[in-house]
Amino acid sequence: MDLGLAGKKVIISAATRGIGLVTARCFLVEGAEVSICGRRPGGGETFEAGHQGEGHPLAQSGVAEATDYLAGFGTVHGDVVDCADGDAVRVWVENAATKMGGLDVVVSNASALGGRPNTRESWNLSYEVELLSSVAMFETAYPWFKKGGGGAFVQTGSVAAVEDHPFGENLSYAAMKAALINTVHQLAHRHMREGIRCNTVCPGPTRVEDGSWGFLEDYMPDYYAENLARHPAGRFGKPEEVANAILFLASDKASWIMGQNLIVDGGYSTHVKY
Repeated sequence: MDLGLAGKKVIISAATRGIGLVTARCFLVEGAEVSICGRRPGGGETFEAGHQGEGHPLAQSGVAEATDYLAGFGTVHGDVVDCADGDAVRVWVENAATKMGGLDVVVSNASALGGRPNTRESWNLSYEVELLSSVAMFETAYPWFKKGGGGAFVQTGSVAAVEDHPFGENLSYAAMKAALINTVHQLAHRHMREGIRCNTVCPGPTRVEDGSWGFLEDYMPDYYAENLARHPAGRFGKPEEVANAILFLASDKASWIMGQNLIVDGGYSTHVKY
């Protein structure tokens, strides 16, 4: 199926690794022009601390490495942006749209998994990165969508928002992902008449070598094995499987889909989907 994404102008936040990086690659393969951001410039620096562990490969990639990799698939722009800084997010979206000469698709993908669970710091970080960065992206993209006669806004969520199963001890992560589903639903109903479609994609556990589950396999093997064992497919998802859903919702092939929360988890979540 030709998704008709050739020539589309796309921005994706937090796309230097994991699902974001694969999604950017998939858009480029379809012929879109893509702008990404990440909070680390690159060059091999690691986190000073955090759940990833010092020196773990999860902390190695940055904007420089991601854009070099993605340039092999099409026209890509990369900028260093801390998505906890709403003003910086707004400046980035505006500059990226100006550079590309328009904006057709926005994929809000930033997430805050770090920090000590259930501290005020953790809640504040989740609020700023998960929720407020998404709001900042949409608000800044909105005039560009209107100018272009419409657009697609896709929010990356998590099955943690809808599954009654603890994803570690960080309550703020699931809470903010749930808030995002509600926010995107409201945006969808407010702006559908303007040709702006808003949807959420909620992945289940997705195995990416440089992603969180790759880290968990190395550093929390019991937790990793527990989640793998409860998966009916006997495996975790692949990032391409999530990216395909995002691309479909961003395309005109999904023109009659709005305000939906598409769970892409291979049956990991057990609630009935209605």
